Amino acid sequence: MDKLSIGELAKKVNVNKETVRYYERKGLIPNPPRNDNGHRQYSESDVKRSYRLWTI
Repeated sequence: MDKLSIGELAKKVNVNKETVRYYERKGLIPNPPRNDNGHRQYSESDVKRSYRLWTI
């Protein structure tokens, strides 16, 4: 399964990157694993979870 960047996740769920980071800080979505460069790596299940959160 391919991993998505924060920008790709944000685009899929129609929010900006800062919104994703804010919800991570607040504990509404889990902190994702990071690659060797420290970039967040999201899975498709993260996309589904995030989409449900932002459509409530």
